[in-house]
Amino acid sequence: MRPTQQARSRETRDKLVRALDKKLREKSFAEVSIAELAEAAGLSVGAVYRRFENKDAFIPVIFELYRERLEAFMVGEGRVEIEPADGLRTAVHVACAVAWKFLDQHGYLVRAAHIYSRLRPDLIGDDWEAMLDQARQSAEHLLDLFGNEVKRQDRAEAAQMFTYLMNTLPIERGLYRAEGAAVVLTIGDEQFVRAIADTLYGYLVTADSRDD
Repeated sequence: MRPTQQARSRETRDKLVRALDKKLREKSFAEVSIAELAEAAGLSVGAVYRRFENKDAFIPVIFELYRERLEAFMVGEGRVEIEPADGLRTAVHVACAVAWKFLDQHGYLVRAAHIYSRLRPDLIGDDWEAMLDQARQSAEHLLDLFGNEVKRQDRAEAAQMFTYLMNTLPIERGLYRAEGAAVVLTIGDEQFVRAIADTLYGYLVTADSRDD
């Protein structure tokens, strides 16, 4: 492909990525049509199909957008400096507040990624697992930083559980507020995030229960 053709192809793709981001703010991916993406991008339907074989070919783009937003967030407004002197509980509360802020801002992308990581894992490769592994490594660092407060003996297990809980507890409220178990909640978002943080903190400072 010639340089001019490559540039044109890239420009077309960029337009479609921006269009997808715009439409996902309005409705679920399942409800978005190729015709809508073409219109939002200012392209013909034929131009879309010349760049993407079918609608499913946009699923990896969802994860691309999600990863880009998360990386930008973590080096920007989501970047925090943990102060060991402030204690583990404060650190966990800060971590939960930051995670919720991203979910609140980019929930439409997180929801799409959450759904299609299960429906079409074949289209996302190892991206999802790599992101979770990075989160687990961050949890291990947190546990090491406050090793004198953490009571869980198996630190690897504790890091795994911390990562799991951090990525599941906010989901019902943050992504499916009017569906499922989240409908029982009458507390506000701030109180909800504090409750999650206290739940995680309580787990970390509770000694393992082992059978004799």
